[in-house]
Amino acid sequence: MRALRTTTGTPSAWTVTEIAPPAVAGDQVLVEVADAGLNRADLLMREGAYVPSSADWNVAPDRVGFEMAGRVRAVGDRVTGIAPGQYVMAQTGGACAELVAVDHRLLLPVPDSLDLVAAAGLPSALLTEYGALTEAARLRPDDRVLITGGAGGVGHIGVQLARALGVHTVIATTRSRDKAGLLRELGATRVVDTDPENPEDPENPENAENPEDIATVLGPDAFDVCLDHLGGPVLADLLAAAAPRARIVQIGRLAGTHAHLDLETLAARRIQLIGTTFRGRDAGELRALTARLREALPGLLRTHDVRPVIDSVLDLSEAERAGQLLDRPGLIGKVILRIT
Repeated sequence: MRALRTTTGTPSAWTVTEIAPPAVAGDQVLVEVADAGLNRADLLMREGAYVPSSADWNVAPDRVGFEMAGRVRAVGDRVTGIAPGQYVMAQTGGACAELVAVDHRLLLPVPDSLDLVAAAGLPSALLTEYGALTEAARLRPDDRVLITGGAGGVGHIGVQLARALGVHTVIATTRSRDKAGLLRELGATRVVDTDPENPEDPENPENAENPEDIATVLGPDAFDVCLDHLGGPVLADLLAAAAPRARIVQIGRLAGTHAHLDLETLAARRIQLIGTTFRGRDAGELRALTARLREALPGLLRTHDVRPVIDSVLDLSEAERAGQLLDRPGLIGKVILRIT
């Protein structure tokens, strides 16, 4: 079968190679992959800056891809409730391949309202943001939610999920004024442009507010929950805008891996700073989170129509081009590879 792998060199590259199909254990399902979603973690892995270690990564470390959607081809002898021909999606290691073997407890059904391209871009972001909101932040309907990096491949799902979970105030940040209108369409009630180089344009209602930093425009007591996909100095700025007892869930570090925090503010406002990642999660944790999401999925996808914004769809043979698109500053939403 064809699979995407990282080849060493300067620079490293993604190469389509022929490998043996996976063996299927008794508690696994063999999925014929239609489409796979790419994430920035794929680029970090390629650079050697990210090593997946969760229980859903059960392939060689040179394999590429964290999420996919496709059709069940075969099921193990200990699997019940899943049959060949069903359409499923999952977060799983080595997703950019014609066939993957997945623990059946990590599968999510693809509803009729969702095509496989969109489904391929959902699992990682859904699991990340749903877990961050409901488990880490213990979201309440009256919470005001801030999503940093709101137009990113993960953040734009967080904006939609917050609204779907009953939140009335969702603030999103972006460094591109062109993305402000999209964020409002997705459910953001307020958009903040965090790029100080962008000029003010009060005549255009689609433009975002343009501060020197987040705290300047939001002021104190602006949010109760934050999903932070940026880290670095952005995380440091968040403390001054947080309400007492706010919960900040640190998810991504696109703005940097280090932050200089005002610990006096952190302590005085009793702010909770919570880190989350899938690295190191054991099978029990992943199965439990997937089960909770699976139960909530009909309401999220059918009733509230949570879905990814698709930036680009390319063939598996165009993986190098897909990586370039994934790394460009103007990316909006997901880059998808068509596998079969």
